[in-house]
Amino acid sequence: MQLDAYLARLGLTRPLPPTIDTLRRIHVAHLAAFPFHNLEIQRRGVVRVDVDSIARKFLDTDGGGYCFEQNTLLGAALRELGFDVTTLLGRVGQHALNHMLLRVDIDHQPWLADVGFGAEGPLEPIPLQDGIRVTQDHIDFSLSRKGHYWTLTIHYGDVTEELYQFSELPYTSDDIEMANYYTSAHPESIFRRTLTIQRITPEERVILRPAVITRYRNGVRTDTPIEPAQIRQYARELFGVDLGDTQLLFEESLVERQAPSPVDDLANATTTGEAPVAPRGMD
Repeated sequence: MQLDAYLARLGLTRPLPPTIDTLRRIHVAHLAAFPFHNLEIQRRGVVRVDVDSIARKFLDTDGGGYCFEQNTLLGAALRELGFDVTTLLGRVGQHALNHMLLRVDIDHQPWLADVGFGAEGPLEPIPLQDGIRVTQDHIDFSLSRKGHYWTLTIHYGDVTEELYQFSELPYTSDDIEMANYYTSAHPESIFRRTLTIQRITPEERVILRPAVITRYRNGVRTDTPIEPAQIRQYARELFGVDLGDTQLLFEESLVERQAPSPVDDLANATTTGEAPVAPRGMD
């Protein structure tokens, strides 16, 4: 998986023994090095989750991607460094299994490692212990267990929000392939309906979406409204990402939502005397 190239992108050099200190260093450096985004989906591409394809995408170009890519790459690197890594799947909201994360066992202690949740995810690994609460970058994260399921929750200011649920059932690369396909290709997937680019560092968490820029600094969240037409400008300024001129998937949806409906056309015809033109599929 081009381990040396991966470590060079992270600014790390070997030796890196399989310890919690090494895991923390890699976790933080990975998040700072690779933005979280869904550009492949928005550009109508195919998200590949085999290690070779992800390594080429992340290391031969500017890289970045979403959870199935980010955590597959991290898991492959950790395994090559001698870590005991288990692939897990979780669900965000009430959806199907749509999130990938890792369990890393070090000296008989399991840790949650997740570099694929974007800027609201943990900066460092978290001990996989029921009831634990840790502070990272002025933001608290807690883990709770009920039956077979764990819940990761974020706390900042007066806000408490469940991020996702997961179990410790191990999954194979074929399971990841199926979950990734659903998440990237299903028409109701949030990743097809909107664009996001995010990055997390020890200094700041930044999230870009078509209508808002969200920042977390010292545990304080600020939201700055923007217009969807400005997203290319901010992608360049905040992340150095060139979105190009081709219409993205979410922009296509915006155009469809803004287009007059047959009812609107009929109403216009009634007031102007012009016959409405029926859209295709309604002749």
